[in-house]
Amino acid sequence: MLYRHCFAALLLASTGIASAADWPQFRGGTGGVADAKLPTAWSKTENLLWTATVPGTGWAQPVVIGRTVFLTTAVTDPPFVPKNMMGGIAGMPKAGKGPAPGPDIKVEWKVVALDLDTGKQRWASTAATGRPKYAIHPSNSFATETPCADAERVYAFFGSAGVVAAFDHAGKEVWKKDVGAFPGSADLGVGASPALLDDTLFVPLLNEEKATVLALDAKTGKEKFVINRDKPGTSWATPFVWKTAARTELVVCGKGRVTGHDPKTGAELWRFGNVDSSFSSTPAATPAVIAFGNGGPGSKSPLVFVRAGAKGDISLKGDATANESVIMYKTGSAPGMASPVAADGLVYVLSSNLLTCYESKSGAVRYKERIASLRTTAASPLLAGGKLYVLDETGKMAVVKAGPEFELLATNVLDDLFWSTPAPAGDKLLLRGVKGLYCIGKK
Repeated sequence: MLYRHCFAALLLASTGIASAADWPQFRGGTGGVADAKLPTAWSKTENLLWTATVPGTGWAQPVVIGRTVFLTTAVTDPPFVPKNMMGGIAGMPKAGKGPAPGPDIKVEWKVVALDLDTGKQRWASTAATGRPKYAIHPSNSFATETPCADAERVYAFFGSAGVVAAFDHAGKEVWKKDVGAFPGSADLGVGASPALLDDTLFVPLLNEEKATVLALDAKTGKEKFVINRDKPGTSWATPFVWKTAARTELVVCGKGRVTGHDPKTGAELWRFGNVDSSFSSTPAATPAVIAFGNGGPGSKSPLVFVRAGAKGDISLKGDATANESVIMYKTGSAPGMASPVAADGLVYVLSSNLLTCYESKSGAVRYKERIASLRTTAASPLLAGGKLYVLDETGKMAVVKAGPEFELLATNVLDDLFWSTPAPAGDKLLLRGVKGLYCIGKK
């Protein structure tokens, strides 16, 4: 337990966030590990503190600084409401030659600030308006990228608009940068979120036309450097800041390979090339090990554990499943859309409703359990207070005891469609659905 809390503290310190109650970016910047004691039971009549109606829709995770909740949304005319997984698959248009154009709708890409204690809207500011250039999956949204925030500003990236914008905590625009809108693979859209480390904002442009990560000055929006990849290819994985005992790395998961970089210069530290499709999940890590996986139709769907301190090309040769830097390469074991969680020497991997627990140092399986009460999962699990919070798209959330043995503690239900990853806010839990934002806490 102490180990996990120390790791979370190190990561929070590396992002320049003063309060452990803050949740400043996608999965907190800690890989979904929170130093928080959250409720175990809730419903529409129990421990639901408030529900806020948010204009438009979006799958961006809420982020929290102090008593303010920030989130991004797309207000559309006519309305564009994301469908559930099966509805989205059924509604996919037939593939044509080249990327499909965006729908004939008007979109306002907005940043919204809410009061954490009441759910009341403080302000809403527009970052861009217009028609989306490219089509997206009917289950995706035009505001899927989670914003980042610090003590002074909130930073929003809208991939479908091709815009990055910074606002102060009163909603005034500080700077804005046009980075271009690009098509995602198979007309699925885009969704990789930016990452914030100290005064640098890393913006992923990983799509079918280009594959770069922009390093922008968070105060001014000016470009510091660019990480260029050899070939274009879509990835929905957010760049991950990995704090090890020896150094801090920026890990980028893209089509064809995973790379570790010096976050101050962009210089490549290591690369792993044994991946054969796009990434839909973001890595998780302890100071000693990073875990990532990718999968899809026709893919080997590998799950990979890499030791800290890797250098150069660490790709596996021939039929090897491990080397000096790679602890494990296990096919058919990659996470689904949900990102893994790593803490206390264990890695939890979720695929649909199948939860598998591994030892991070060896890759040994401690348990593999199907959570029968859950269905399709898109949101990433959250680990807080010794419990895993696992949310499916129907609003059912399983609470599982953290540790090497599976124990289901509770299952709770809210009636909505959920793809957004849960966010803690001190002793409160924020869940974003299509209908609104829900704040759960002990009354």
